[in-house]
Amino acid sequence: MSSPLEEKKLYHRAKILSEALLLSSRAPDYKSVLRMVTKHFKVFTEADAAVLMLNNHQGSLVPVFSLGMPLSKIKDARLPSTIRLKDILTHPVLDVRYTSFMNTPLIHNRELLGIAAVFSTVPEKFQVFEHDRYENLFLSMLAGHTSLTIECVTLADTLKLIECTHADWKNIVDAVEDLICVCDLNSLIIKVNRALTKKLRLDGKDIVGRKCCDVFHHNETPPKRYPCCAAPEAKISYTGGIEYPMIHGVFNVATFPFFDESDKHVGNVHMARDTTRVKKLQHQEV
Repeated sequence: MSSPLEEKKLYHRAKILSEALLLSSRAPDYKSVLRMVTKHFKVFTEADAAVLMLNNHQGSLVPVFSLGMPLSKIKDARLPSTIRLKDILTHPVLDVRYTSFMNTPLIHNRELLGIAAVFSTVPEKFQVFEHDRYENLFLSMLAGHTSLTIECVTLADTLKLIECTHADWKNIVDAVEDLICVCDLNSLIIKVNRALTKKLRLDGKDIVGRKCCDVFHHNETPPKRYPCCAAPEAKISYTGGIEYPMIHGVFNVATFPFFDESDKHVGNVHMARDTTRVKKLQHQEV
């Protein structure tokens, strides 16, 4: 029979996980999500906490929010191409001296999004989370929920950009580093952003009007594991990793249906984020 202290601890863990799950369903703005994620890890571990997000293009973990320690005291963790995942998790992220710390990876679809770092002046403060299988399981569940929330909000923010007027496309969507294109229900590309034209080394007019499977795979039929192209009329969203041989890289791809003013399904939005470098890190870890 469990003791009152153990029951109180279990209730405490379940409450935090419940809040994390509700956060993913509400999908508030990006800053609010990062604030709540940091708070969850602080309360969960009863220690100071910070969140650092991965910048894929610069290869660094950028501090974005902190509770218990000024953000200015947290430094970027540079990621050399040879670094392994376990080295990232054991890399100190503070400029000040402290007794113990723990980094928890935030991973979605096997892609590293960032880390949640907690730190304390108490020696061996986080041993229980590292060695107790139940505590470790709870921590993994919390990391999974928060990773999903961060990715959902990131994609939602990108969609808001795409919903802007045609005039705003040049000013806003072209500034996005993700590769973006819009296709009709025949899989014909009707709009692309500057990042995609630059990656393909083609002018926009040489891409628009072609089938997406032709542009990305040089094939008239799409790969079987790319259901959004196989059935463009389906009103479904798709997220997953895929390799594009024409642009020599591995990408995390997301597609969403979009509708006209009369709520008629008229096409799909395709977004691709370059994860080639992260994949290399994972292979080195294995």
